[in-house]
Amino acid sequence: MIGPDVRVDAAEVLRRCQMPEDEILWVLTADDPTVVHMILELHRERLEEELAERRKALGELEARIKAPSMTLELPAPREVLAPFASAGSGES
Repeated sequence: MIGPDVRVDAAEVLRRCQMPEDEILWVLTADDPTVVHMILELHRERLEEELAERRKALGELEARIKAPSMTLELPAPREVLAPFASAGSGES
């Protein structure tokens, strides 16, 4: 079990690392250092997976921003309708 002199600091560090409160409690109350190591290692792996996902998302976003626009440019509606406007005016 973590000594009382380290508990407050340990809890604060774990919160900053976004560890869930129930896992923090497990770390602070575990009697076996192997259990503490296992919990910390699992959280470390979770953080690494989240970081990898965020890096991937940012990379995909950057690629989309850099890529040339793939949208089809259409003429303005007046340009499309202009030939029909003169035909409908009664001129033959």
